Amino acid sequence: MSERPADLWRVFEARIRGFSNALAIRSPEGELSFGAIRSAAEHVANRLGEVGVGEGAVVGLSLSNTVDFAPALLAAFRCSATVALISPKYRASELQAIEDGINPACFVTGGAPGRHLQGELAAIGGEVTSVPIDDTRLSVLLPRNRDSTRRLVGNPAGLSPHALIKLTSGSTGVPKGIGLSASNLLAEAENVIATLGLSHDDQILAPVPLVHSYGFDLGLLPMLFGGTSLVVRDAFVPRRILGDLEQRETSVFLGIPSIYRTLVDIPVSAIPDLSHIRYLLSCTAPLRPELIAAFHKKFHVPICQHYGSSETGAVTTHSPDRVLDDPTSVGRPMRNVEVMVVDERGNEQPPNAEGEVVVSSGAVAGGYLMGAPPEESPFRDGAYWSGDLGFLNENGLLHLTGRKSEIINVGGLKVSPREVVDVLERHSAVEEAAVIGIESASGEEIVCAIVAACGPIAVEDILAYCRDNLADYKVPRRIEIRDELPRGATGKVKITAGDLGL
Repeated sequence: MSERPADLWRVFEARIRGFSNALAIRSPEGELSFGAIRSAAEHVANRLGEVGVGEGAVVGLSLSNTVDFAPALLAAFRCSATVALISPKYRASELQAIEDGINPACFVTGGAPGRHLQGELAAIGGEVTSVPIDDTRLSVLLPRNRDSTRRLVGNPAGLSPHALIKLTSGSTGVPKGIGLSASNLLAEAENVIATLGLSHDDQILAPVPLVHSYGFDLGLLPMLFGGTSLVVRDAFVPRRILGDLEQRETSVFLGIPSIYRTLVDIPVSAIPDLSHIRYLLSCTAPLRPELIAAFHKKFHVPICQHYGSSETGAVTTHSPDRVLDDPTSVGRPMRNVEVMVVDERGNEQPPNAEGEVVVSSGAVAGGYLMGAPPEESPFRDGAYWSGDLGFLNENGLLHLTGRKSEIINVGGLKVSPREVVDVLERHSAVEEAAVIGIESASGEEIVCAIVAACGPIAVEDILAYCRDNLADYKVPRRIEIRDELPRGATGKVKITAGDLGL
């Protein structure tokens, strides 16, 4: 293919021939067939053309989980524009960084996210004109004096034309913009479809945001390019999700650890039969073995840990028949994905030896378009050096052990935040924990933690528990107890010294 975003529109059109009347996407406000998505996308594309959006322009897409998401995305592709996925939770500071970094010509949005986005854009740029798209719930936001023909800035030389920009939280609070080509997106779709064995008969249930990588890659892409049907929810309502899971059509569920914990904890009069679901996936945060065991005990089905990133797409997924044998693993590489574990010199490590996880596939992005880290690029020779530490065991299953950048140096002794988190989360009164290293007044790093409590607990009790289960230098020197952990716009846990009052 020629690598223009418009080629994705042509692939979609070609692949839905023969089943255009089949259900494509359903949400609480309605449903669309594949043919209806095509018609709606053509209508939205015409409106975008009228306001000047053309090839090379960046269109910010900021929507909640609605049926409108698919036609809005395809409409921009049909115009051969680059789509930037904008979280509806972004505030003015993040939007300013996006304005400076990737130069959006306009924003396609609607509903509550649209009202929020219009207000935040007005705060950084003055008047914003909202242009309704007739016969849809969508509108185009045009900031004052915006030239809709503006093109992407900051495109590193040598990268393919971009179809999509994923925005992910950066360590400084400025989002990183990851550029993905049309072939990257198609490769990702094929990897997911082949690994999960998806077909037109499958239905994916996604209560996770489509604007984030997990929901986009494992929910939207298989629907658009594999013909699976997709059911989306914009909010997690436990009993409604249980009802959705009971539907015999549901074959794949995109969950996160907190959803599974809630489902384990809520009382039910009768245990629903979930045996028809082939994959109950979990991503975005580590999945504790204790939760896997508790969910299996209650519902008699396993949760499969999934591992991926915005830069790489889907990397590994556990197999339902192997989860209980090795619940600490994140599974085997997806189809057409190569995973290596290397030492500090880049040499491949033998089985069970820890090193950095390096990912290669056709889905790996070409590089960052904005917010790139100042250190050496993690994109090298078509591979992504993830910064994650882990090992492949003798059965080819990947285990993650921490992050290179997060290792805390306590007086020359190395502390893995993951190890401390694992200990904290084994405490019966701790729902979730996060650990970072912070420079003390003496200039040395100390271990600090924030915990979300699920029962009465005092800091002294947590410290005593840590002293019983960790070496002294690994015990947190400061602990904050909260109702919930601080999170960024993408939903990932994100703590700083300021969160701890330091």
